[in-house]
Amino acid sequence: MWYWAAMPVSPKLVQPPDEIVSLSGWELDDEFPYGPQGAKPKKIVICPNPPPHNFLIGGHRYLFKEPGGTRAQQIWSEVIAYELSRDLHLPVPPAFLAHGPGNGAPGVLIEFFYGHPLDPEMRFVHAIERLQGLKFSIDFERGSLKDNITLCRLHRVPGWRTWWARTLAFDAIIGNTDRHTENWGFLVEPGEKRPEYSMAPAFDNGTSLGYIIREEQLANYTRPAELERLIKRGRHHFGWVAGDTAGAQHARLTRTYRDLVHGIGDAMEDALHLTDSRISRIVDWCYSFDFALPFTEARAAFVAAQLRGRRDSLAAALGA
Repeated sequence: MWYWAAMPVSPKLVQPPDEIVSLSGWELDDEFPYGPQGAKPKKIVICPNPPPHNFLIGGHRYLFKEPGGTRAQQIWSEVIAYELSRDLHLPVPPAFLAHGPGNGAPGVLIEFFYGHPLDPEMRFVHAIERLQGLKFSIDFERGSLKDNITLCRLHRVPGWRTWWARTLAFDAIIGNTDRHTENWGFLVEPGEKRPEYSMAPAFDNGTSLGYIIREEQLANYTRPAELERLIKRGRHHFGWVAGDTAGAQHARLTRTYRDLVHGIGDAMEDALHLTDSRISRIVDWCYSFDFALPFTEARAAFVAAQLRGRRDSLAAALGA
């Protein structure tokens, strides 16, 4: 089992506010210098060895995203999602603030969750590859939670019930709309008789936390009525079954999963126990960075209000 998916997050992976990563001098990956096509520019870079900061892994690959324009706040969404994952006990790839090579553009540096020296044979497989290989009739931009569950069962993936419970609760807390079939998958390693599958960390968490709301709109969205409307509009790409093109509202899909899937225990409880004080500490930590894309006081108030509101909405849906 790959070390990070199996072990708790180490406290040393917290990025101090005075240690923004500079990618000046970092090398591009020789084989795959650029990430998969998408809306955000991506580079695959190799961390120097020894690493310049103790929260980085020397010689390891990282994905550098530098979204701009209306997507720029996805940088902060990725970093906050990683920080929240500690509280929700969900594996999420470490994400750090960074300035890119050359022009020093602001971006987020995300640790690869496979290809690690401790387990070099581990590889990653997107869910869509297995769904298509097994001839599921599915839209890669949509999918369905029921099909996702079927796929996990077919591959005898251990712990899938808990992983989906925690991931759905996590997505409800951050308002993530992007968990389609290309944004989750499996870690696969050779076995004695057949490949062994495990759930990969929950990656690509930037389409969340109201990133699209412009700075001049933030005060309006912290008002209770507007915030409630924003939270209620939050939807996944997928629903419970295929063909649900409208997607499912975050908290409602979490409740559907809880009601229909047995054996998840208290896996969703950590999301409901996210405290106001912990939320305040996270946004204060973000506010303390001197970064090229500032996390403003207004953004801090907006994100904190969202996290409290989404937690409370999830608790109401689950009857907690």
